Amino acid sequence: MVVATTAGMFLVCFESLCPCFGSKRKDGSEDHVLAGHSNSLSSSEMRSISDRISASPLRVPASPSRFSLSSPPSGNEPLNLSLEHVIKLTHNFSPTLMMGEGYFGKVYRAELRDGRVLAIKRAKKEHFVSLRAEFSNEVTLLKSIEHRNLVQLLGYIDKANERIIITEFVSNGTLREHLDGQHGLVLGFNQRLEIAIDVAHGLTYLHLYAEKPIIHRDVKSSNILLTEGFRAKVADFGFARTGPTDPGQSQIETDVRGTAGYVDPEYLRTNHLTIKSDVFSYGILLLEILSGRRPIEVRRGATERITVRWAFNKYNRGNVRDILDPMLTEAVSEDILNNIFDVAFQCVAPTREDRPHMKEVAERLWKIRRDYTKMQRIAELIL
Repeated sequence: MVVATTAGMFLVCFESLCPCFGSKRKDGSEDHVLAGHSNSLSSSEMRSISDRISASPLRVPASPSRFSLSSPPSGNEPLNLSLEHVIKLTHNFSPTLMMGEGYFGKVYRAELRDGRVLAIKRAKKEHFVSLRAEFSNEVTLLKSIEHRNLVQLLGYIDKANERIIITEFVSNGTLREHLDGQHGLVLGFNQRLEIAIDVAHGLTYLHLYAEKPIIHRDVKSSNILLTEGFRAKVADFGFARTGPTDPGQSQIETDVRGTAGYVDPEYLRTNHLTIKSDVFSYGILLLEILSGRRPIEVRRGATERITVRWAFNKYNRGNVRDILDPMLTEAVSEDILNNIFDVAFQCVAPTREDRPHMKEVAERLWKIRRDYTKMQRIAELIL
């Protein structure tokens, strides 16, 4: 569900989906997880998290290959394809080659003579005029970035009544498809952790190492593409914006864009966008990766409909295992689970000042991965 106009429209939509606003905690105190039509956590709840987290988080050295100003060349060279060539490659945009459809348009698979496969995104005709800004924005931003955890732009066409974006083809579908079991395999805990780290690296690059800070604004599971080796790439930059560049400026004012359940409540309330808005969306995504649940589960009962509320109640009672996707069968220590949920709930803090930067998130996840790997090796030796 895309938010493409105002915060007011989003609130009406969100409230209709979520009749659980204002419910009470078991101890009788008011639960502010969704107070004010948001799906964030209250300051008092954040203090309970902070009490459980070390005051001086361990800093893990950044990976030079992932946090450098640019990643090693991907091997995908820019293309100069004509509209006629694209029509031929897609068999005149045949439905049999369509891979998916989003807000911007339909995405097609195309193969060059040398065997390289491309993804070709074609703007919807019914939204052709209104999507002009999104098209120009996505092309401009994609031209300026290159990182292994971001989908790479290979070319574009803006001619007559056609607007087309050509990117690398990422062959293994979306993260959401895998969480839904559409590809027949269940993502293991380690795979989910690696995917979470990959996304954190991609966002860190956008926020810190791009020529200008870039705020994605639509971080969600259907915008995370997976390779055959289950490496993650962040896609769909139609809503992305360059962030503040003035050293004394931390936010920009802009209309609300994003997807219901992932949007930063502070941005929704004030129209003030910062890189911490992506951090909130990432926290929701991390909960989704671990639980397998969408941010809004419309078919569940009121107490489980908003995943962040449901998960925080479990976490606050010490029942972290109950949050995990039931499809996960491997044993994961409670310390590891507490640490990773600590990260997730800090990311969804109600105020941006309480949220970590994405670089810190990636560093903490690196430490969790190191500890998890060490525990797995010990367990194998015992067996």
